[in-house]
Amino acid sequence: MASAGLRKSLGVLGLVAWGFLPWSCLASPATLPKALLLQHAALALDVLPAHYAAELHAHRDGGNFHAWQRFVTVSGLAGYEAESGDRRFHTLARDLLADRRGLDGNDDDLWVAEAALDWAERETDTTRRRENTDDAARIFARIAARDWDGVCGGGVWWDRAHTYKNAITNELFMDVAARLYGVTGAAPYRDWAEQSWRWFDGSGMIAESRAVNDGLDAHCRNNDGAPYSYNQGVILDALRHMSHLTGDARLLDRAARIARQAIAAGATPDGGFAEAREPMSVDSRIFRGIFVRALGRLVQVLPVGEPRHALGAWLIDESARVWASRSRDMRFDGDWKAAPFEPSAQAQLTAADLFVAAAHASGDVVQ
Repeated sequence: MASAGLRKSLGVLGLVAWGFLPWSCLASPATLPKALLLQHAALALDVLPAHYAAELHAHRDGGNFHAWQRFVTVSGLAGYEAESGDRRFHTLARDLLADRRGLDGNDDDLWVAEAALDWAERETDTTRRRENTDDAARIFARIAARDWDGVCGGGVWWDRAHTYKNAITNELFMDVAARLYGVTGAAPYRDWAEQSWRWFDGSGMIAESRAVNDGLDAHCRNNDGAPYSYNQGVILDALRHMSHLTGDARLLDRAARIARQAIAAGATPDGGFAEAREPMSVDSRIFRGIFVRALGRLVQVLPVGEPRHALGAWLIDESARVWASRSRDMRFDGDWKAAPFEPSAQAQLTAADLFVAAAHASGDVVQ
């Protein structure tokens, strides 16, 4: 059953959502109401238990779903629930968060910390909320003590063997530090967040084009690795939290510039958004969902003006394009295209993330 808020979507909106009326029944993508976009997200997520339940609990790399993606899923479900008030996926998310099998590396562990913090916000029970926050704090403390060192002037290692310093691990580390400071008010988290940002900003991983590349080479230089969309996404969250922590609005401008560069770099001739390297791997199938999820949250806090309008309009237009590419049984393609059509759990999740992000950009409010 849909939540009370979603059930109030009236008449033509519900018909469009179920595919019985074409998009032309609406004035333009820019007028899409929030309730409709959240209904689209719910329909995408409804497919998960029916078709992909086993994959979501994958615990070995090499299959169709990787363990770390379980926690990206938790965060996506938390975001949907927070925006819609619909708790139909609450038990699924809680079960996924409890399943720690198959994790490998500091980035995987930090995805768990992010999911635990996201889920703490959804728990109404104070004990469970505290347990999730403590979970994230333990993960952060372990990585800070064991995996930050002076190689390349700082930063945490991607792996426990200390072979590679990369963007995603350090973006997540910075973001978790800033979030833990916001929750606890403990000064060491603030110090870690600021130190992480100073190091990351000076590391060379942010190119002159504003693209965030994959990592550093053996000489501590930008390795020209692919600027995957999730690297462009997590830094948006980190800069948003850092701006709130420091009061520096310029960090939001940095984030908006990174986002606009990423959209321009990923633009396809048909108006779509391509991943940095294709064909996509099992891992990269979920990257764009991470990017648009962070972009939706960024749009909410940008000051009124052209960047906010342009980024929000892109989310709404892209959501309309992806919705139009769906199959009759509410499956979505991994490349967000109508053909060739390759459905997957990650495709459902990234589409749902896009619809929730577009809902953030919509001026309408669920009644």
